[in-house]
Amino acid sequence: MDILCYTDVTRVLQKAQQTIREQLVNQTISIIMPAYNEGENIFENIRTTHEVIREAGLDACIIAVDDGSSDNTLEEIERAAGKFEKVTAARNPYNMGKGMALRTGFDHAEGDIVVFLDADLDLHPAQIKTLLEKLEKGPYDVVVSSKHHPESKLSYPFKRKVASYIYYMIVRVLFGLPVRDTQTGLKIFRREVLDNVFHRLLVKAYAYDVELLATAVRFGYRIHEVPVVLDFKRGLDWGRIMLSDVVKIFIDTLAIFYRLRILRYYDTERPPWPHDEQPVLVVSMGSPLSEDVVKRLRFDTNTRVACLAEKPEDVSAHMNSLYFSGLERLEEWLGEAENEIEIIGFLGSDCIPLGSWVKNALRNFRDDKVRAVCGPVVPGPYDSFTGKVSTMLYASFLTSGPNNYLHDIRRVKDTGKGLADNVFIRASSLKNKEFAFHKGVMFSTKPSDFIMKYDPDVAVSKSVPPLFLPYLKLAAQKSFKDGCNFPDRYVKNSRLWTCAPLILWLLIVLGWMILPGQVYVSIICIYLFSILLSGMIYFDPVSLPLYVLGMLLDHAARALAFPAGLLKRVLRGR
Repeated sequence: MDILCYTDVTRVLQKAQQTIREQLVNQTISIIMPAYNEGENIFENIRTTHEVIREAGLDACIIAVDDGSSDNTLEEIERAAGKFEKVTAARNPYNMGKGMALRTGFDHAEGDIVVFLDADLDLHPAQIKTLLEKLEKGPYDVVVSSKHHPESKLSYPFKRKVASYIYYMIVRVLFGLPVRDTQTGLKIFRREVLDNVFHRLLVKAYAYDVELLATAVRFGYRIHEVPVVLDFKRGLDWGRIMLSDVVKIFIDTLAIFYRLRILRYYDTERPPWPHDEQPVLVVSMGSPLSEDVVKRLRFDTNTRVACLAEKPEDVSAHMNSLYFSGLERLEEWLGEAENEIEIIGFLGSDCIPLGSWVKNALRNFRDDKVRAVCGPVVPGPYDSFTGKVSTMLYASFLTSGPNNYLHDIRRVKDTGKGLADNVFIRASSLKNKEFAFHKGVMFSTKPSDFIMKYDPDVAVSKSVPPLFLPYLKLAAQKSFKDGCNFPDRYVKNSRLWTCAPLILWLLIVLGWMILPGQVYVSIICIYLFSILLSGMIYFDPVSLPLYVLGMLLDHAARALAFPAGLLKRVLRGR
């Protein structure tokens, strides 16, 4: 029987390691570095990362993403992209969260392996090679660095160590992940994992790590953790993380558990992103889009931009190359022989596309039966506590009724209508009058024949006035318009809902005179409990008291405005 000596074993191991190194050299790697207000350090950090990957002999590109910074982060990233090879600059239009920045970076990623690396370089990029070798040696699909690995070396505030361990225990109980740390900012993925998982995720901020890893485990991908060397550079014990951020992380984590274990949201099959350059026309409703939105749309896809309005004389030619006085003129233009546009997107002029807005819509048109695609117009962004509560009210079922899925994230489904501020339609369907626009909504004229798909990833954001007076004025104006148009034949399933606030407040104000005491008290209790329950689904106990008060005032404003609109309709009818 042959016995391998120590030299033979060493030779075999060295050969295996050499094979792994050769495999790494032959693979294309994308390193995504999300950055927010890193203007002082980002250029040098990109330089350091660039030197590390060059010395390691890796075929890698760096994608630095500015997440809507208020300093010169974007300028410094663009300076680095101009100086160093294989460095790409990307950005979000405003601070959308680290998770969203990573998704934006992934839109520009190429190759077989994707690396997430925090731009502050608390984790030195020299550790990337160790994770890459572990990825190939496993073989694993995901390798994450872990602060809780017994071999990790940490220069890290004690308070953050405690908080990190507590969060690990919570995640362990809720999800049972095979790793002890989800939040460390160095992770490596095979591209297949992100292709299959990224477009299913909803969290855009800190808890995105948990959602990403929990969903990856859900689909059977193999995850492994390795020790890390962490040198915490921030001056404060908590860095940039505030108490409000800790609360948000906990709330988002509970929401992920609810979607994963209860709703089974992530199990829904989704078509992959298109890889062809299909031309798309995005039409702004009413006024030209901002230069920032136009730049983002054109950079992301083969997109032309137009405006549904008369062309002003002073607008720059690069902003909107096409103007149409109305839908009829747009349809005429689509009928021209040289026109190759097959898909048209309609975007409100005051809306901001989120993520890969056009790509997410296009993938639904792979099914020939799908004639149109709509998504939610999510209220936001907000810059105050009262602004946050107003977005919760605006998207609530108790204010939007059966149509609240058009203002909030829901599961993919077939629908009969979508908001005109966020909808895509086949050019042939527009020309053939398969859909109609009416008072800010697009309806299918024959719902049984033409499918409109609701996709939560085809989302845009739209600012909502904060509480109290600005928001209540908006609610009253909407209810007044509902009264002027009541009953509207296009919104049959919403007729009762438009008058519900008036009926409720009539019962509250007059019910004590006409109803038995117990019945009256029961109605009040049920009403208040419904408001409380609708607020609890946001998992935000801090905002709940103001939400309840805001909802009561919202319904009161609508109850006063709706009959005024009805009166105007009656007088106009005379």
